[in-house]
Amino acid sequence: MPENNDLDSMEAVLDTIADAGDGRRVSVEDIVDEIGDDAFGPLMLIPALVAVTPASGVPGLTATAGLIIALVSFQMVIGRKALWLPGFILNRTMSRSKLDTARDWLAKPARIIDRLTGKRLSFLVKPPFSVVPALICLCAGLVMPFLEVIPFSGSVMAGAVSLFALSFVTEDGILSVLGTALVATAGYLAWTAIV
Repeated sequence: MPENNDLDSMEAVLDTIADAGDGRRVSVEDIVDEIGDDAFGPLMLIPALVAVTPASGVPGLTATAGLIIALVSFQMVIGRKALWLPGFILNRTMSRSKLDTARDWLAKPARIIDRLTGKRLSFLVKPPFSVVPALICLCAGLVMPFLEVIPFSGSVMAGAVSLFALSFVTEDGILSVLGTALVATAGYLAWTAIV
């Protein structure tokens, strides 16, 4: 599927997922088909944003989002041209009403964020430097399923991944730097909860 070159802002990504599927439930495959299987930044942004919203209260949603994030970022690290996800993830669904609620919850922040982002320090999110934020997202995605038991830490980690993914979408390296700080915060919260 050709890359959707119009996905250069958070609002554009949210509008695109609103068009995914045509029934009461929307599958991961519907979203991938709508966005394009070579748009890695937006495909990482969506599960991260869902895990930040109140929809993350659905049991298993943060774990599923983390697994998708890990798979997408791993494929970015190894330089794949098109995304591959296993069938059990592609077949996962969410009710359209929950997806619409998440989109509505994020619509106003998305407009504000889009006004604040721009092409700054873009080299940080382009090869070869883009491997570093992709590796951080890979680690974050692998940790997210375990963070479901620690209140808010999964959402904090998803927020960090959202910043990294948005930095890929908007080519704004400053967001990548902020994402690194947020990952450190999530790690600290998890450490203090365990110790």
